[in-house]
Amino acid sequence: MNNIVGKILIILQLVFSLCFMCFAGAAYTYSAKWKAEAEKAQVQAQDANNNIDDLRRTHVQELETLNATLTAETNRADQAEGQLTNLQQDVATMRQSLAEAEKQRDINAENYAVANAEAEARKAEAIQLRSEVQKQRDTIQTLIGQRRDIEDETLDLKGQVAAAREREVQTLSEIGRLNDLLRYHEVDPRQQLVGESPAEITKVDGKVLATRRNASRSAELVHISIGSDDRIISGMTMIVYRGNKYLGELRITDVYADSAVGLVVERTRNGVIERGDDVTTKL
Repeated sequence: MNNIVGKILIILQLVFSLCFMCFAGAAYTYSAKWKAEAEKAQVQAQDANNNIDDLRRTHVQELETLNATLTAETNRADQAEGQLTNLQQDVATMRQSLAEAEKQRDINAENYAVANAEAEARKAEAIQLRSEVQKQRDTIQTLIGQRRDIEDETLDLKGQVAAAREREVQTLSEIGRLNDLLRYHEVDPRQQLVGESPAEITKVDGKVLATRRNASRSAELVHISIGSDDRIISGMTMIVYRGNKYLGELRITDVYADSAVGLVVERTRNGVIERGDDVTTKL
């Protein structure tokens, strides 16, 4: 019995020894692992502390930077506030200037309306004046034409007067010569002659050279191509015709050597007398 118990106890002791050895091995293993973990944790803690120090330094730097930035932004805000105040003053000034400009614009608009109305009136007046000026120009041109006609007529009349004076001188000279001839033949020039009537006027043909109204335009003068050389005399009546058409009669008023001027007898007018029409002595 004692041997069995002794054996059991030995076995238990052996078992317990094995268990203790296992526990010791496990404890050692756990202790070594814990130490490594502790060292690792210590290294991590040291790293964490270093990181915390770095973060603190970074935080301090960032805080200093933020404070500097805040100070700069505060200064900028103060400057911006000052600028805003200045801008508000400028805006107020600009609004006042704008109000004055709008008032001036309204005044200018009223002045423009008045000036525009005056311009329209001046334009209408200018158009009327242009019309009047054009009428005056037309009148001046008409007067110039009339003046030229009068000058031409005056020159013609001067020529006719000169020719008439020359004919008068010649006629007086001829009369003097004839009077001398009559006296030479013992004939009194003042004595009336009695005898046969003058021979009948022979037929003489000519052409109308020009026609013209007198200054008062009350009568028409006709210049013809036959004159004293063709035995045309003042007071003679001429017939004007064109082909077979009778146009009227002329009463000769001025006679030249190769032409004459006659006055149209209005009561005999039967058409318009033109240059190139035929004239003949009345038979």
